[in-house]
Amino acid sequence: MKTLILAMILIAPTPADDVSTFSSLCRFGDQWMISGDWNGDGVDGPGIVQESGAGLEWFLRNEPGSGAADVQFSFGPKGAMPVVGDWDGKSGDGVGVVLNTSKNLRWQLKNELELGAPDADFSFGASAADIPVTGNWDGRGPEGIGAVRNSGNNLQWQLRQTPDAGSPFTIFNHGAKGDGPQTGDWDGKNGDGIGSTHRATGLEWKLRDSAGAGSANRNFTFGNGKTDCQLTGDWNGDGIDTIGVVRIVDGTRQWQMRNSLNGGPADFTFTF
Repeated sequence: MKTLILAMILIAPTPADDVSTFSSLCRFGDQWMISGDWNGDGVDGPGIVQESGAGLEWFLRNEPGSGAADVQFSFGPKGAMPVVGDWDGKSGDGVGVVLNTSKNLRWQLKNELELGAPDADFSFGASAADIPVTGNWDGRGPEGIGAVRNSGNNLQWQLRQTPDAGSPFTIFNHGAKGDGPQTGDWDGKNGDGIGSTHRATGLEWKLRDSAGAGSANRNFTFGNGKTDCQLTGDWNGDGIDTIGVVRIVDGTRQWQMRNSLNGGPADFTFTF
């Protein structure tokens, strides 16, 4: 793996209208906010994916705190959406991009955090209608994929247990039309659950421990629903994914993280 130490990226303040939500990811202008376990130590760190005319540039930090990026590389074309997951079931998360073609969603996944060709290239999901998601739905092996779409007044989830082409192993409804789908291991048991966020005055979270239909196990508000980007991850290495938001404060990105799944003030804050 190629590792470079870089200076932090600085961006100008971004108006609230430039906060765009895509699945569990969010972006300010041309920069995506992401998180992942980049070095396999069980703790998720932050990341920035910068979109430019040349494509996507990834800036990743191993620990959830201020400082320089630990890893930087280019992967994916302009217009693609970044995704994160442990595609090979080994140590640490890999990266990927999803392209919206004229017919479907095309996934290109890479196991290593470095420049190079994808390790997997396949189609899953419908073009335009679907939002890609990732998660370890069965708690075993590599992470799987999914596609979420508005269906009537609901979110319809189509999930696949492995990161490759094929039919979904389950299809169900959970969440309201227009909400942002979320994924994470909310209870530390048997794989990832699902959820949704709704943008009102506050950022409203509704999370379900399992990847299937049913009521939310947790409902709470954390973050500003008008201006914040939302993300999920295991910030303290306890095996449970929790939540965080990113907002622009005085021209820098401020990350506010919680180590529990409920409302309240951030447990820690940093800039990156």
